[in-house]
Amino acid sequence: MNPVENLLSSKPFVCPNCGKELPLADVNVAQDMALCRACHYTGSFLAASTVPRLTDEELARPPKRVSLKREFGDALTVVCRPRRTTLWFLIPFTAFWSGFSMAGIYGSQIASGNFDPKLSLFGLPFLAGTIVLTTVILYCLFGQTAVTLSKGRIRIFTGLFGLGRTREMECGSGTAVTIAQSNFRSNNVPQPEIVVKSGENQLKFEAMTIPNDALPYVAAVLRRAAGGG
Repeated sequence: MNPVENLLSSKPFVCPNCGKELPLADVNVAQDMALCRACHYTGSFLAASTVPRLTDEELARPPKRVSLKREFGDALTVVCRPRRTTLWFLIPFTAFWSGFSMAGIYGSQIASGNFDPKLSLFGLPFLAGTIVLTTVILYCLFGQTAVTLSKGRIRIFTGLFGLGRTREMECGSGTAVTIAQSNFRSNNVPQPEIVVKSGENQLKFEAMTIPNDALPYVAAVLRRAAGGG
């Protein structure tokens, strides 16, 4: 039985955002749209239904590498740290590849005291690759994605040592949190992302920086904090 058939066979319909019962006239399963007159949610029905509802006990048990904390002014922050399994490959590869190339191209010039412009230019792609690989390693070790909901505003920070990208969006009554497929691919498979929508405002994150097994928890915390239950 497909998801549409599952929904059609289960009555009554409920709002995927606040959980209130929806009259049949306000649900269009064929077009994947729902209207909730209680919380003013208008949007996807099937996608929003993929976000679980957390009990207090489940809320207190975040997945691995995820932490939940209350901050000053009733702000709620979910901190997600990247997986470190790739480090078993990245660290030896970077040490060998970068060490060999940097020593051969630039180390030889420093040792001999002779500067070779052509050789130095040739080594720039290797230098750039070393910087990228080192940054990825440092992010896996110390980076994080922090999602903060406070006073009707959501803030998302992804970075390392306080440096990175910050995005913000206002959210209020009717804020919807869904999980959808992103444009990012891993092994040619589209990766999921969290979509937060409030009125005309929309914020999408984090297809690559939050582990897939942590996305449902983060989305559920956001929906609950935004008043969706």
